[in-house]
Amino acid sequence: MQSTKDILQVFPPSETQSRKVIGLRALPETEEQAESLEAKMARWEAEMARRREILAKAPVVTKTITSPKECPWRDDPWRKCEDCQNGRREESQIEPEPLRTVYDVSACFTEMRYRELIKKSGLMGIELHHFFENATLDKYNRELYTRLMKWEPSAGGGIYIAAEKDQNNPQGNGTGKSYALHALTHRLCRLGVPCLYGRTVDFLMQLRAAYDDDTQESERRVLSRYINVPVLLWDDLGKESFRTEWGPEKFYYVIDYRVRTNKPMIISTNFSLADIEVRFGLDNFGPAIASRLAGFCEMWTLGGPDRRVQRRGKRYAVVSER
Repeated sequence: MQSTKDILQVFPPSETQSRKVIGLRALPETEEQAESLEAKMARWEAEMARRREILAKAPVVTKTITSPKECPWRDDPWRKCEDCQNGRREESQIEPEPLRTVYDVSACFTEMRYRELIKKSGLMGIELHHFFENATLDKYNRELYTRLMKWEPSAGGGIYIAAEKDQNNPQGNGTGKSYALHALTHRLCRLGVPCLYGRTVDFLMQLRAAYDDDTQESERRVLSRYINVPVLLWDDLGKESFRTEWGPEKFYYVIDYRVRTNKPMIISTNFSLADIEVRFGLDNFGPAIASRLAGFCEMWTLGGPDRRVQRRGKRYAVVSER
C-alpha cells in the first residue's frame, strides 16, 4: 500500500508552494488557501478510495517466509518483528500492475521470538546445544524426559528432580538433571514462554553482589527477576554455602512467593527434601522450604551412572587405542 506522502505527490503543488520565498515573512493563511487544502484532501480521499477498489480486484500472490534470512523487510530500519505476531503480513502495489502479496510469516516470527527468549533465558555455552531431540534416552531418564517434553506450564505447579544415588554413583552426579533443565528451557522458549534458567549458586552470588553495593534497589531487582519470570528453572539446589540466615531467607522468599502465586518452578538437586531441610536450617527456613516444595511440585528422581565420567572414559579409551 502506498503511503500518504506518495499519493499526495501525484497532485501538482499549489501556487504558494511553487513560489520562491526570498527574505519574506510567511503571510497568514487566506480563505482561498484553506479551501485549496480542503479540495486537496477531498482529492486524496477519492484517490484512496479508487486505489482500494483497484486492489480489491487485484490478483493475490501468497508467499511463505520460513526464516529471518528470507525476511523481505530485514534491511528496513523501521522493521519490527511484532508486526508479524499474527502470522500474516500483506503488501500491495498499484504500479506497474495491481498486485497483492500475502506473506505467511508464522514460522519466521516463531524463530525470532525463540531467539529473543533464549538470549534472556540464562543459557550459555554448551547449554545452548542441549535439546531433547539430541538426548540419549534409556531406562534411567526416559520416563522423566518424556514427562518434561509434554509438561505444560499453564497449569502451574512445579517439578522437583532429585538425584537417585547408589554405590556406583554415591553423589548422584552426571545423571542428566541439568541437561533436562537446559532442554526444557529450549522447549519453553520455542513455545513462546519466557523463562529463566540459573544455578542457585549464581542466584546467591548475584544477591551478595547487590548486597555489597549496599543498595536495596539492586537487591530488589535480583529478587524481582526470580519471582516474576513466568517459569523458573533452578539448577543444583542445595549446593550453596551459607554463613548466616540471610541466604536461606532469600531462597524462602522466592519459593514462597512463587508457590503463593502459582508460578511454575522446575528444580534440580542432588538432595532429597529431608536433606534440604538440614542444609537450609532445621531450626529456621529449612522445614518451611521443604514443605512448600513438597506441596507444590511433582517429585521425581533421576539415577544412573555419571554420564560425564562415562563420556570422558570413552574419549580416553579412544586416545589410548591410538
